[in-house]
Amino acid sequence: MSHNNHATIRSGLRAAVVTFGVLGLTALGAAGVASAHVSADQTVQPAQGGYGQVRLIVPTESDTARTTAVAVTIPESVDLTSARTLPIPGWTAKVSTEPDGAAQRVSRIEWTANNPDNGLGATEFGVFTFSGGKWPAGVDSVSLPTEQRYSDGTVVRWDEEALDAASEPEHPAPSVTLAESAGHDGAHGQSADHKAESVAAEQDKADWAARVLGIAALIVALAAAAVGGALWQRGRTDPAAPADGAATAERDGAEGDLVSAGTGERGPARS
Repeated sequence: MSHNNHATIRSGLRAAVVTFGVLGLTALGAAGVASAHVSADQTVQPAQGGYGQVRLIVPTESDTARTTAVAVTIPESVDLTSARTLPIPGWTAKVSTEPDGAAQRVSRIEWTANNPDNGLGATEFGVFTFSGGKWPAGVDSVSLPTEQRYSDGTVVRWDEEALDAASEPEHPAPSVTLAESAGHDGAHGQSADHKAESVAAEQDKADWAARVLGIAALIVALAAAAVGGALWQRGRTDPAAPADGAATAERDGAEGDLVSAGTGERGPARS
């Protein structure tokens, strides 16, 4: 193969490497833009027909402005009767409600930075968490249209729905996946309260059992001590009686021998 052919091959390889490198960077750039969308943390899933948390991941996409407010609109098909927000230092949260027949439903949840310096910078993201319910039963997911406001006045609305599984809108609404119902009755916090009460009841049972066993052990110990004391006392008195009698008999015999010796009479013969 000639030198020219080698040079041509090397030039072609360089062009291919450059082309693939450009394509790779473009793909990474596109992935970075896609990942910068406002999204819901799918590892946290409220229960269908019950209560649970939602965590929204909100990155700042602007290079010059800071994210200073995030607002979530609760769809009319979702009747949240209550919602509580997780405090964020430097931010203020507000939960808005509206009449829903005879009851009130949560319609909007908004977080606002107390001043622009508390906003999210170009390389930062925020986690906005709220807990609420009841979430609809028999539904796999719920879309939560979200507004993202910047310090320069720009408002980005994340409220678009995908037409099909193969397409992705430019500003998709974050979607919350709902877990299957665990069979609870849906009362706010009741499952956690019930679990805490069960643990407390079991602890009380264990404490009472420990007390009863302790009292029984004390009674057995006292009884054993009393029996031992009685046996020890009997051991001191009963063996001593024959010893005292034998000592008395020997003393009387000795006195008889002394008397016999004094009178010149012999005492009784001893075997």
